[in-house]
Amino acid sequence: MNSAGLSVLRSSPRISSAGLVAVLLIACNSESGTSVSGSASESSSDSSSGTATSATTSTTSTTTPTTGETTAGSASMTDSGTTTATSTTTTTGTTTDATTTTGTTTDATGTTMPAQTDTGTTAADTSTGETSDASSSSGSTGDSSTGGNVEPCACPDIEVALDDGIFVLSDASELYKFYPETNKFEKLGSFQCGQATGTFSMAVDRLGFAWVMFSNPLGKIWKLDVTNVANCTDPGYSPGQQGVNYFGMAFVSNSQFDQCDKLYGNTFNGFGGFSEGPNFGDFLTVDPDTLVLSKIGKTTFNGAEVTGTGDGRVFMFGGANPAKLVEVEKLTGKYLEVTPLGNLELTNAFAFSFFAGDFFMFTEGNNPNFSKVTHFDYDDSDNNGVQDLTTVVMQAPIRIVGAGVSTCAPFIPM
Repeated sequence: MNSAGLSVLRSSPRISSAGLVAVLLIACNSESGTSVSGSASESSSDSSSGTATSATTSTTSTTTPTTGETTAGSASMTDSGTTTATSTTTTTGTTTDATTTTGTTTDATGTTMPAQTDTGTTAADTSTGETSDASSSSGSTGDSSTGGNVEPCACPDIEVALDDGIFVLSDASELYKFYPETNKFEKLGSFQCGQATGTFSMAVDRLGFAWVMFSNPLGKIWKLDVTNVANCTDPGYSPGQQGVNYFGMAFVSNSQFDQCDKLYGNTFNGFGGFSEGPNFGDFLTVDPDTLVLSKIGKTTFNGAEVTGTGDGRVFMFGGANPAKLVEVEKLTGKYLEVTPLGNLELTNAFAFSFFAGDFFMFTEGNNPNFSKVTHFDYDDSDNNGVQDLTTVVMQAPIRIVGAGVSTCAPFIPM
């Protein structure tokens, strides 16, 4: 999410327009994403192919358990047209190395609320405005070349894998991929979608499209093909529905047994900084066929990022003093668990994503023109009895304003 770019909305003088508007969603084959907010400073450093940069890492501080509900709200999209845009230069295969060090970790415990059962939110997959695969709306059918049974919403076999990393968006209209196992970044390319400027947030669907929200035009959303970043298409989402201009967003599978995905988000009103308080935000979804936005329930975050999993869970990253990780019930917006994150705070630009049982938070580092990466060991994969919170990359090659992981990515420890 990128807050600084909203001049009337934010204190940072970066992006001219307000942030993201609504979202999109795509049923069966669309995937998750999250947005980031921050002053859009052109800090991302493009690495040319084959050039590796190293980043030192440090560790974060201990977390203290607190109870309280939090909600996520982020940017939104605007302008919906059906114009296909061409993008400018793209680079592929540029990998940047980020060195990591493990340091002191801290325990983050959360307040657990009664979990509610999700009674099968179905997602209809649409191919609105997209030229590649269109999946069935109910997820019950799929293309098959041989007449056998076809898995609904199966993950595509594409050149850029959807299950080995997290897609991240820079404030300079660049798409990168972050590999959690090595803490390396790879540049996939730069893009120019129509006249849109000011990247604000991003979600990645199950078919391999990155849905990018811009601040200018206000809340405009374009889709990028992760295998060809220069390929921008307009999905036709109309921003400003129900007064929502911005929201953080992610694609989430319907359940562990129905992995067709749908777009969810949390609102940001665009005024002032990101904040937390009773009924400050709205948890929402977007219909995969009509791209109509619907509010589900109230949240406590005005400006937060959202991420989803392949087994149907939704999480938000927002709040202050400290920032919090919140699991949300998809049908009602109720909080299932709230986990305070030590001394980790939101910054003008931030994003996060789930991957293989853990979370990766992208916030501004000591140099605000570049992001740092914090790993939250949510599933206690090292079995030390502590949910460690550790900075694994001190300085990324770019300033990250959005992150998205496909629901094709693993949702259990690798």
